[in-house]
Amino acid sequence: MKFVLLVTLFAAVSSIPTELPYPDELVYKLGEEEFEDYVDKWIEFQQRKWTNASEATTTSARSGCTLNVRNDFSNPQPVFIHRWLNNYLAPYGNSGQVRLNSGDEIIVACTGSGRQIRHPNIISNVAVATARCVNNNLVSGAGWLNGNRAFRQLTCSDHSSSQAVETNERCYGNNVVIRVGYVVNNVFYPTYWSCYDKRRFEVLYVWYPQNPTNSVPQTGVDRPNWMAGNFFPGVNINNLYTRNRQREAIARSVGNNMVDRYVTNQQFLSRGHLIAKSDQVFATGQRATFYFVNAGPQWQPFNGGNWNSLELNLRDRIARAGYHTTIYTGTFGVTQLRNSAGRYVDLFLDNTGNNRRVPVPQYFYKVAYDANRRIGTAFIGINNPYYTLAEARALQFCTDRCRNNNAFSWLRWQPDRVDIGYSFCCTIADFRRRVPHLPAFTVNGLLS
Repeated sequence: MKFVLLVTLFAAVSSIPTELPYPDELVYKLGEEEFEDYVDKWIEFQQRKWTNASEATTTSARSGCTLNVRNDFSNPQPVFIHRWLNNYLAPYGNSGQVRLNSGDEIIVACTGSGRQIRHPNIISNVAVATARCVNNNLVSGAGWLNGNRAFRQLTCSDHSSSQAVETNERCYGNNVVIRVGYVVNNVFYPTYWSCYDKRRFEVLYVWYPQNPTNSVPQTGVDRPNWMAGNFFPGVNINNLYTRNRQREAIARSVGNNMVDRYVTNQQFLSRGHLIAKSDQVFATGQRATFYFVNAGPQWQPFNGGNWNSLELNLRDRIARAGYHTTIYTGTFGVTQLRNSAGRYVDLFLDNTGNNRRVPVPQYFYKVAYDANRRIGTAFIGINNPYYTLAEARALQFCTDRCRNNNAFSWLRWQPDRVDIGYSFCCTIADFRRRVPHLPAFTVNGLLS
């Protein structure tokens, strides 16, 4: 039944309707993977409305190369580094287009053992090469590419391989900083950083830049298997998220006679992204979000409900307002369920023996901070569908700055829906009084 519904919805996308159902309307109607596929199609549909006008006016209005994020990049995708900027290739503003001057050079890299660049007109098998903008979507490649050729035909023999590496840096609580990204020509290019508690197997927070350039992510990207790296020794972290293993873990906390009340076909714990896949523009960046150092146990309707709405709405707002932000997104506290005696007990996915690791968070948060404007807002959701509304409200630790505030009319969550994540907003100062994770920075007002 869910598959039939998904096919019907995808057919609707192809026929270009005036609008599609907002994703949170389908959170109980689609399975976890089907829901992710639908969100991808919903984003693609919104992109058509967002980018068509700018594509029509800008593609022919300038010299150099204009590469459309949706149409001029193929998969398996190389890593693209702007040689002179020494950073990842990025679109211009919120246009969904990469703009290069004639002669600009791009490092094209297929990272990982045995991977090589592919193109119908390649004349040398290489893993890393330099392409030069000619015009429109044509590039040249001295010594490895025959003539001026279409950029969109550049691919890899297999998906580029990312890395998650522990650094010598420390974050809150003397925990370790892990950087995630790609190594090109022996240079590490990070896509995000994770503050990680190695003792509790707990991600405190992840941080990354989010700007108007992030407004048009690629869609239809193959999702990889989740990756543990070497950060969960002695534990198969992926198995802990299977329905059977989470039932076992929750049963050890609440009792065997209670677990069926909590883990159902609709309510279960998913691997909740902190930096969303679609907060990265290119396929390589999106695939690098599938590390467990970028995830926490999140009840699925919250994942697809208010948390997903926040991801979509905040990305769109940053693009339209022209904000240049750092996003700090993380977890705090341990959520609880009542056991057979009616007493609240903490939840951990790894609670065998004396272990109390991989806590199920009480809160998920996103802090958006624009350093140039010195404005920021903390957005918080409660990760527990089994609290009453009164219990959820009692866990709200600040005055909700978004509620009944026209400045946040762009935020399309349903804050009182406990089943999809009771949600609220705080000033950064109020947030810090409860959640001490963040580094110091100056804030003079709300980001709205």
